[in-house]
Amino acid sequence: MLDRKFADTLPLVFDFLGVSDPQNPAPEIGAEARQRQLLAVMRQVIKSASENRPTLTLIEDLHWLDASSAEFLEHLVEAREGSRSLLLLNFRPEYQAEWMQKSWYRQIPLTPLGRDAIAELLADLLGSHPSIAALVSPIHTRTGGNPFFTEEVVQSLIESGHLQGARGACQLITPIERLEVPPTVQSVLAARIDRLPEREKQLLQMASVIGKDFTESLLADVAGLPADELKSALAALRRAEFILDLSIYPVVEYSFKHPLTQEVALHSQLQTRRRQVHAKVARAIERQDVETLDERAPLLAQHWEEAGEAPVAAVWHRRAAEWVGRTDVAAAARNWQSVRTLLRQLPKNHETAELGFAACRMLLSAMGWRTAVQLDLARELFEEGHTHANSMGNQRESLFLAVTYSYVLRADGDIPAFKKQVLLNHGAALALQDPVVLVNAITAVMTALEESGEFAASLNQFDGGLPPHPMPRDEWLLGVSPRVLSRCYRGKSFMAIGDLQQALHEHARGLAESSDDQHLEASGYLHCFMAETHYRAGDAERTHVSAELAEAAAHSLESAGLVAQSLLVRGYAHLLAGRIAEAVTTSRAALAIYRRTDRVRCGEAAAFLAECLLAEGDLARAQTAAEEAIIICRRSLRRGYEVVAHGVMARALLRQHGAVARIAVEAELALAADLIERTGARLFLPSLFEWRAEFAAVRGDDEARLSLLNQSIDTHEAIGAPLQAARPASPGRQ
Repeated sequence: MLDRKFADTLPLVFDFLGVSDPQNPAPEIGAEARQRQLLAVMRQVIKSASENRPTLTLIEDLHWLDASSAEFLEHLVEAREGSRSLLLLNFRPEYQAEWMQKSWYRQIPLTPLGRDAIAELLADLLGSHPSIAALVSPIHTRTGGNPFFTEEVVQSLIESGHLQGARGACQLITPIERLEVPPTVQSVLAARIDRLPEREKQLLQMASVIGKDFTESLLADVAGLPADELKSALAALRRAEFILDLSIYPVVEYSFKHPLTQEVALHSQLQTRRRQVHAKVARAIERQDVETLDERAPLLAQHWEEAGEAPVAAVWHRRAAEWVGRTDVAAAARNWQSVRTLLRQLPKNHETAELGFAACRMLLSAMGWRTAVQLDLARELFEEGHTHANSMGNQRESLFLAVTYSYVLRADGDIPAFKKQVLLNHGAALALQDPVVLVNAITAVMTALEESGEFAASLNQFDGGLPPHPMPRDEWLLGVSPRVLSRCYRGKSFMAIGDLQQALHEHARGLAESSDDQHLEASGYLHCFMAETHYRAGDAERTHVSAELAEAAAHSLESAGLVAQSLLVRGYAHLLAGRIAEAVTTSRAALAIYRRTDRVRCGEAAAFLAECLLAEGDLARAQTAAEEAIIICRRSLRRGYEVVAHGVMARALLRQHGAVARIAVEAELALAADLIERTGARLFLPSLFEWRAEFAAVRGDDEARLSLLNQSIDTHEAIGAPLQAARPASPGRQ
């Protein structure tokens, strides 16, 4: 088709292609001469073909090329020079050839896809269902932007049933905890790793044990290679693009190009060898990072656990939990749980009992005010902790555990059970005569009394002064200094009895002391309590400032309780500023979190949601929210916030039905007045006068209305809330 002169070459070509013509056999020549003739024919074909029109030749996967084919390709490249033809080749980074040095050669790297491109690819493969959006980030991270890996991960999710639907119209049916490496990807990556020279292969596997990112110094310590060999092997791995440079100063650091490569390299090793390398890595970190071992504790715990050294791993998990617990409650809980799990593999002795007890107490402590309440697990931890304490013969620790457990009952919203337990613990602490246990027991009593509406009794708990300061951290019951905790509840009690200035003073002192302790979580809660006090005083600007500080602390920590409390006080700031819709949204969000983590504060959030709905004019929903708040507050003995809920109920009825609802309104106001009288919660007395004034206005009793409003103003000023007394008129007020 190109030129009739090629007719003489057909026997040779047909023989090469395995379709020899018996009537026209190939000439009998030596293999070397035969190869030369074939290459000459190939060069002539290329030249002739490109004379008529431009041509393109595509050859894929050069990394699989054998030696003979490599020689053929070299001549194929040479034949292209000066012709109107394009030779398009693709290969993995480890492939190298001499012809790459030619001036007319151009290499175009195929860089990983970015997050947006992965999102487009997933949209093409799966569609635009909202559930697909949640897959973009984890798939991009897991695959390193490799489109083949991405497609294989998607196919694996479809085959496993996580994704359902036709191409372009899928949705995520079940949540994904971890994206597994599909067998197709594993085999591709394993084949690449297997083709490496032994030295580079072993170095890559050791690096995979360290992690996705690793320093040259740590790898050198683990590998034990001479410096020049290490440099040479790392250079080879970089050229093959298994690893990339992360930094060269102040330390040389590398990263695996693909996270999946690191995982496959890790699991391509026998378990025995992998454990040995994990132990080597742990020892090297201990040698190199002496000054920052607390920070490295989570990593050391992981390496020792993977090395099969349970006793050492348990100790490091404890150290990790104690270090990270100040900033990441969830991570600390995971470390303590690892301690429990590892101890089951070890013989029972004093050391393991001490570790086990610490794990049980700290997990109970987290459940007491930071994480979701699980009563069954709490009872299991309580019993397990008692077993450890008894084996140590330590009554003091056993009582510590009982006080900690009482806070779980509180978080579950069962204040009567909490109060009963803390009083029993207080009696036991008095009998034990241990000052540290007694201080923590008294603080728990103070908490129970304040939260059940016995404000004066709560304030009387530390007649001889607050707990000593500072106290060692390992003697803080809930991971918070008893002194700071006392400041929190003293401030709340002073607020409830109507001494707002003293409440702010207590909270400010608590903030200073929590700052001295470097306890961000305690500071976050104190900012929340200050925000509420400013809200009750009607100070919009200071409420906003305190709410922002609380929110900043909540964003720095993984403490669900603090997140909820910061949302609630953000709602206070919104309501004072007149942003009623935002106040409704944030109060709902806070209530949703409290339902899972701290049912005591559900009453506070439910009562505030009712207030917001009333301010929004949604009277039916305000009444429903107030009814729920009353039920929650009665179960949890949150009498102060029950007053608020009765006030909302009375005004919602009044604004819906007017004087017709007189009997029901009077009943709600009477219940509010009785609660204020029984608890001494003068904080809510000015509001009660306002509610009654609004009722008087509906009845047409203007004289009573004015008298009640004046009492409200006087009482607001008496409790330290002059801004409330001076605020613009509300319904029933002038």
